[in-house]
Amino acid sequence: MWVRSESNMSQSRSGDSRGGGFVSLIGAGPGDPRLITCLGFSRLAGCDVVVHDRLIPLALLDEVPPTAERVDVGKSPGHDGIQQPEINRILIEKASAGLRVARLKGGDPAVFGRVGEEACALADAGVPFEIIPGVTAASAAAASLGIPLTHRGLASSVTFATIHEDPSKPNSQIDWNALAHSGTLAFYMAGGRTAEAARRLIAGGMSPECPTAIILTASAPEERILEGTLAGLAQGIGSPEKGIPFVLLVGEVLSLAAPRERRLPLLGRRIAITHPPTPPSDPLREELPLLGAHLLDCPCIAILPPEEDSAIREAAREIGTYDWVLFTSKNAVDFFFQRLFEEGLDSRAFGSCRIGVVGDATSRRLSEFSLFPDLIPAEATGRALAKALIEQGKVRGGRFLLPCSEIAREELAGQLSEAGGLVDRVIAYRTVAHAGEWSAEEQLRSGAVDAITFASPSALKGFRERLGAEMASRLLRSSKVFSIGPTTAAALQAMGIEAIHEAKTASLAGILESILEVFRTDSTQGVSNG
Repeated sequence: MWVRSESNMSQSRSGDSRGGGFVSLIGAGPGDPRLITCLGFSRLAGCDVVVHDRLIPLALLDEVPPTAERVDVGKSPGHDGIQQPEINRILIEKASAGLRVARLKGGDPAVFGRVGEEACALADAGVPFEIIPGVTAASAAAASLGIPLTHRGLASSVTFATIHEDPSKPNSQIDWNALAHSGTLAFYMAGGRTAEAARRLIAGGMSPECPTAIILTASAPEERILEGTLAGLAQGIGSPEKGIPFVLLVGEVLSLAAPRERRLPLLGRRIAITHPPTPPSDPLREELPLLGAHLLDCPCIAILPPEEDSAIREAAREIGTYDWVLFTSKNAVDFFFQRLFEEGLDSRAFGSCRIGVVGDATSRRLSEFSLFPDLIPAEATGRALAKALIEQGKVRGGRFLLPCSEIAREELAGQLSEAGGLVDRVIAYRTVAHAGEWSAEEQLRSGAVDAITFASPSALKGFRERLGAEMASRLLRSSKVFSIGPTTAAALQAMGIEAIHEAKTASLAGILESILEVFRTDSTQGVSNG
């Protein structure tokens, strides 16, 4: 036990480092970076230096100020790495230099996290500190199963234990007979000794049929669940491979676990999205996490204004002189109206100009400007829009404005011109390769992905250029691939990808519906996500 002065305790409670250095011992949570507490996140975002372990959600490091120093003190199985006394020294040294130190530890730092040793060292050195609790792995593991750790009538207690004790102890402090008659058991750091634990519990009087579950990397995108019984575990059935962190849960509360498809429909699914954020709403980014999926945000393109916008501005000023304006994407709508408004005009400037759009999503975006299309083809392609106009006899001699990207296909403008239309194709926006970092790139490259979505051929092109043709092809062949519409599907087919799930409606919401349909079918057919 350590003792802190009243002045240090005051600083510890407030996290105020204005009078000097300060250490926040923060629980980062078990795997999902969103499970860190608000207080922990605040301390991390305001630190001068972060000292972090290996088993933390690495995406949290993106929240550290760019000027902050990063110190990796992680240990891995079989490799001690930096020893605890050296970690203590680093914390004291940094704080003594007047720095705000975020000591980021996986899970809850007070549950097998050695926070006591660090807190004692800081107290002895007179360094003010605070302990910020985190979600411990056992809680996250139970949540992944959709069960409580305690339940009236099944388990009135829960015990956290580790099989790997301090090797300097003369004797084990684990009372296996007592554990065998306890409520729910959560074993940490049980690597290589799960069968031994099961045998000892059975010998202590626990039923061999008692349900068990091994949850690997709980709440992280690569989470896996191995369910079984104590008898099977004692025989080595379902023992996890070495090097992957896991929690072993044992107890009757596991009988409450519902089948995966009756919980969140996308629970544990790892889904990569390749389109840029699409304000004001993005159904995939918003809904996938709520449905249980782990989102791998890998934007392959960025949408920017044109480098030279005089042509689109002139077209906006003269919009009332056209017979038709044709929008083939939400981006075209957004950038056109932005220029229209900048020119001091509004929707009244359209006059008698009629509007054609490709897809329901483009139509909905247009409606946000209090305008509604005169024509939406049955198929969400530029070719279908041109065909519909030609069949209605509305092309010859007509003036058409086509605001689009500089890489948009020439097909629509070409068909209308051949049919006698006068087409002004003006650049409304640019589509460029995304230059920023992907926090999920390592996961993606390792193949830790169940599905990949594409909302445009340009996103597919950026995906291939970013990862390389060979890597991109391998990932697309080993994952479920979702396309927003026929044009994007055709681009995938040109890469040799045949198993493509095309959205029934050409929109991000349509992709979401397709994802739900495909994975619900897999669940009912007993297909596992690994």
